[in-house]
Amino acid sequence: MTDTPMKCVYLSVLCFLLAGPALAGSPATQPEVPSVMAGSVRFFQNYLSGADGHRCPMTPSCSSYALQAMQRHGAIKGWIMACDRLMRCGRDELKNSPSVMTRDGLRCQDPLVNNDFWLH
Repeated sequence: MTDTPMKCVYLSVLCFLLAGPALAGSPATQPEVPSVMAGSVRFFQNYLSGADGHRCPMTPSCSSYALQAMQRHGAIKGWIMACDRLMRCGRDELKNSPSVMTRDGLRCQDPLVNNDFWLH
């Protein structure tokens, strides 16, 4: 379980480094996710996350949550929501949210719709 925060750090650093050039000229009203940002999250999912197995205690996983947030709210708000999720991952959220059984075992349920309230 101690590797989960490191995964979160890797994912957030990767998104942060790639988000700067991707967001430099994009209008704030455009809800589409820059392919660089989505590609960086997918790279993490396909190559880095699988290296030591699925360990995220949340469902959907933090990387899936990041993609959903960016697709629904655009790059900037989605990135902010993903950072918020990464800070909550594996901490008090495990005590406050219901647990559900998934194919990977018991996980804390924290869908995107539960966290949309603060963006409107």
